[in-house]
Amino acid sequence: MRVTENCGGCGMCVMAAPRYFHLVDGLSQALLSEVDPDDAVLAAAELCPMTAIEVFDADTGAAVTPTP
Repeated sequence: MRVTENCGGCGMCVMAAPRYFHLVDGLSQALLSEVDPDDAVLAAAELCPMTAIEVFDADTGAAVTPTP
């Protein structure tokens, strides 16, 4: 997973998945690039109003969440 430059720093991802995201200088950063499947990460991606969170399948590279 990764947070793109589209991040607006609203913090929805931190509220949805605090184990995986934090804010640095007002913008979100993923704490890890690879994580085990977790509904919280998918929820964070879906809640992001800027669609700045991209989640990919580690084995296939296919997008797991919609990308802009």
